Amino acid sequence: MSIRRLYRLRIKRFLFSLIFSLILLFLIVVLSLSIGSSEYGFLDVLRLFHHDFLSVFGINSSRPEGYDRIALIVYSIRFPRTLVALLAGAGLGIAGVLIQAITRNPLAEPFLLGLSSTSLTVVGASILLVPGLLYVRAYIVLVAFLGALLGFSLTMSLSELAGGSALTLILAGIAVSSAFSGLAHIIAFLVQVKFNTPFLILLLGSFSNVLKSDIFPMIISLLIGFTASIILSKALNAILYGDEYASQLGYNPRHIRRLSALFSALLTGVTVAIAGIIGFVGLVVPHIARFLVGSDHRIVVPLSAVIGGLVLLLADIIARILSYSTGISGIPVGAITSMIGAPFFAYLLVKRMRGT
Repeated sequence: MSIRRLYRLRIKRFLFSLIFSLILLFLIVVLSLSIGSSEYGFLDVLRLFHHDFLSVFGINSSRPEGYDRIALIVYSIRFPRTLVALLAGAGLGIAGVLIQAITRNPLAEPFLLGLSSTSLTVVGASILLVPGLLYVRAYIVLVAFLGALLGFSLTMSLSELAGGSALTLILAGIAVSSAFSGLAHIIAFLVQVKFNTPFLILLLGSFSNVLKSDIFPMIISLLIGFTASIILSKALNAILYGDEYASQLGYNPRHIRRLSALFSALLTGVTVAIAGIIGFVGLVVPHIARFLVGSDHRIVVPLSAVIGGLVLLLADIIARILSYSTGISGIPVGAITSMIGAPFFAYLLVKRMRGT
């Protein structure tokens, strides 16, 4: 098969996977907007969307019964949580692609490399030192971003001291993540007790306390991270074949790694600041994308964003269904992603170690 024909086949697979994922994502979004404590369900949301869609084009259609109440519940209460979960999943999916590319390690992801735990630790410590940060979301996002950068730097430094192999990277990440996870638990407890705020829930990740104001920083960080990832995609493709090969093509591997780590930390830090620690999304999603379309980052990045949003939104739906069915409010979404991701990580680890 010629290279051109192979490329066309890959593009067709990408377009099919993207369109299918977007259709599935739309259905998941409608399902997410249908779940709540009120009686309005899936069909009510569809009728609401149908009326509002036709209204945009000046076409009159009959309003659903109780339109004002349905619109208030769907757009003001359910929509922010749904959108933030979608954006967080997209950001973590892209962050996972970047981390796995620059480390050339399919087991790497923000949670396992310590980015999430260090980010939350630094956020909590900053709130204890400067209580006013608790009420200024922009500062919390900035601090979380710096904390994620700290975690990646510590993990990479420890890995290099231990030999710089793929295995030492994961072990170093586990060490950093474990150490800062303990600190995060202590600091989160102190913040919750001192300021009487539900801060401990961030240790397991949750969208139960998101606000409309959280949508803006999520969108901005995702736009920056996505755009940068697309720009860096060719360089990331080159790095997959080694630093020497990338240098021959005119790319500086060190600069590419630093930039990729910077944007991965941004995407992870913003998610931690708003929703807390959500693990394994950045591990699972890039593997699904590469399974569908191959390893070309020019198409892996956008597909990972869509699949990431889909996976995390689905996990949040499961968490909410469990909450309503058990009567226990606020079941964390991070627990759901860990239940799914941990066996997947174990499978990848066994497969990789047997391969080596």
